[in-house]
Amino acid sequence: MGQAAGMHRYGGILRSQLATLLQYSVSRDSTSLVHCVPECWLPPLYAGHGMLGELVAQHAGQVVVEDVCCRARKNGCNLLSQPLDRLESNLKAAFEKAHQACLSVYDDPPSSITYPYNSTATMRYTLYRPNGLPIYRPEVARNCMARPPACDRLLECGTTCTLAVTQGDQVALANVGDTAAALVSLSDDDVVAKFLTVDHNGRNEQEAQRIAKQHGKMARISEDRGYLSIFVGMWAGYELSVTRALGHKNLEAFGVLCEPAVTTFQLRPEDTCLIIASDGVWDVMDSREAANRVMDVVSGGGSAKEAAKQLVQDTVMLAECSPDGDADNTSAVVLVFE
Repeated sequence: MGQAAGMHRYGGILRSQLATLLQYSVSRDSTSLVHCVPECWLPPLYAGHGMLGELVAQHAGQVVVEDVCCRARKNGCNLLSQPLDRLESNLKAAFEKAHQACLSVYDDPPSSITYPYNSTATMRYTLYRPNGLPIYRPEVARNCMARPPACDRLLECGTTCTLAVTQGDQVALANVGDTAAALVSLSDDDVVAKFLTVDHNGRNEQEAQRIAKQHGKMARISEDRGYLSIFVGMWAGYELSVTRALGHKNLEAFGVLCEPAVTTFQLRPEDTCLIIASDGVWDVMDSREAANRVMDVVSGGGSAKEAAKQLVQDTVMLAECSPDGDADNTSAVVLVFE
């Protein structure tokens, strides 16, 4: 394993938040952007969404990495040497544990918050419970009891998660949501990039079929954006861009799962790096373009951190030059293999 580093930049109005990447090592005595046990590296990327998305992402980030590291130590730090079914079971159990930790956010939510986080368009919201339904209402409108303002926000939050586990030439990826990982390779001096994670949203045919078959009486996939859309009960009208995530307490009943997709593969000599990024990157550029930008930095002697930083800066520049003129949460982790 060579280098690994991450970088993020928040756009003006955020749909998501990224938890700070904190170091977790066997001795727990250092800080970095990468979690590790001996010869085993675990770089994660989280993108929270909803009113308390940043808190959920922080809970998820700490728990899932600690749990995987603990399982690695119990296995003699040979996490990827175990049978595939056991590895998948361990990673799914870690995601479930992180999901349960996220639910604690709902037990004692703050009475007031500022949202969106780190934005020029922030507002102060106060927790309010009409008919027992927890919502955050802008303070300027909280006395409006007759009709809830359109800017009310339900207390429902979660986080996407992509975790890479690398050990020697073995790699495992576990993910929920739409943070995605692309493997970058060199073929005849040409840069090739391939997505290895599964996007969990309504545009994924298997996910759409699952929602229709198991939850079709309560929710549907919207035709225009592929969002999960609820049409019954007090959650009617609520939409979510992903069909799997950690931390969704109320949307589990409508099909939002925390079970990750798990992919394993063996690195080849031509494989050069792995890019893990939020949808803020992949909505602006495809995997090939992102790979070229990362390889321009790496082939010029730049570090993984410099490559991740350049990728984020380029993405933000392209997004701000787009017709919308704004950048979504833009976060990336780059692993360079040696």
